[in-house]
Amino acid sequence: MKEIEFRLWLSKNDVPKKMQSDVISRLKRFERAIEACDIDEQYHNDGFCHLFSLFDNKGLNDNMNKYKDVDLPIGEYQLSTYKYALNKYKIFMDELTSKPL
Repeated sequence: MKEIEFRLWLSKNDVPKKMQSDVISRLKRFERAIEACDIDEQYHNDGFCHLFSLFDNKGLNDNMNKYKDVDLPIGEYQLSTYKYALNKYKIFMDELTSKPL
C-alpha cells in the first residue's frame, strides 16, 4: 500500500485525521487477513474485482471461503467498513494511475 501518498490524498480530500487512520488501519488488517495480499498488486491485476467479490453477501460467499481463518467481521455489518476503505483506496489509485507522468 502506498500509505504516505494515500494519507496525503485523504487529507487533500478533507478526510479527518481520525478517519484517515481508521481507513489505513482497516486496509492493513485486510491485507493481513487475506493471506497477506498486496492491494497494490491486486489493483494492477484486476482493479480490485476479486477483492470486492469477497464482500458479497457480507463475506458469506465461496470466494471468501477460500481463505482460512480470516480475521474479519464476516457476516456482520462492520465488514462494510473494510469495503469502504478499499473503495477509497481504489479511487486514490484510479486518480494516481490516470495522471500523466
